[in-house]
Amino acid sequence: MAALKTPVAVAGRTLLLTNPTKLLWPEDGITKAELIEYYTRMAPYLLPYLLGRPLVLTRYPDGIHGKWFYHKDAPNGTPDWMPTWPFMAEDDRLLQFLVAEEPAALAFVANLGAIELHPWLSRCATPDNPDWAVIDLDPSEGCTFAEVVTLARLVRQILAAVRIHGFPKLSGATGIHIYCPCGPGYTYAETAAFCEAIGRVLLKVYPQKVTLERMIARRTGKIYVDYLQNRRGQTITSVYGVRPMPGAPVSAPVTWEELQDFPPRFTIRTVHQRIQQVGDLFAPILTMAQDLRRATAELNEML
Repeated sequence: MAALKTPVAVAGRTLLLTNPTKLLWPEDGITKAELIEYYTRMAPYLLPYLLGRPLVLTRYPDGIHGKWFYHKDAPNGTPDWMPTWPFMAEDDRLLQFLVAEEPAALAFVANLGAIELHPWLSRCATPDNPDWAVIDLDPSEGCTFAEVVTLARLVRQILAAVRIHGFPKLSGATGIHIYCPCGPGYTYAETAAFCEAIGRVLLKVYPQKVTLERMIARRTGKIYVDYLQNRRGQTITSVYGVRPMPGAPVSAPVTWEELQDFPPRFTIRTVHQRIQQVGDLFAPILTMAQDLRRATAELNEML
């Protein structure tokens, strides 16, 4: 049977939406149409973090309980008005990454069943120069979220000691991401070194719960500080990105004061109201420039 298709006008573009009534979150009654509406409505807040960046999609065409896959290459049917960025992969394939520049682009990728949006940390124009370092706190089996929060608050103290501002957001799953904007011209090696230094200080002061171990089997009961996320081509769930979990949680910024044992959680149906109340807490990372080289040197002196 042919898929149900509906032409829809979105921000001056006409898109052919496929199966808009398909349930992506069956238990919550959330359809593909609601995902499309969410991303389109959130465009003013989400697009600043996607503009000019290669975009990796995580697609769930049959909903959160179905098979999923990463998608890096522009699919057949990509509109002519949607920019792409050519990139030679390690296996010598020429990929054409999608680049989301307008609200209709978000509607297009949501129509593909792309629940998660993963932008690069650098831009197409400067692919080797990230705009921020990301401290990714990833709990292993046997850890509680309260322990992740405790570790995040330790990160805040360490950042304060080296005069660096960090901006926390809930991953939307079980972790916490802390973004530290840097000045222009930084390399991934430098941002990774900064995050590794944070991780090693954490390991020194809280060895009971911190690990830098790459092998998952060796992390049980500990929180992994994933500094290797800071590499070209690595991605992390976008701010205001939706996660494929019950309730359709959103990876949303929180204040440090809110980051207690039970910080507020936000979903596809509640985060817009949150922004209306507090604004975009992540906006400073778009313009702030910080000296991570100096901070890395000071962190290494603590070890």
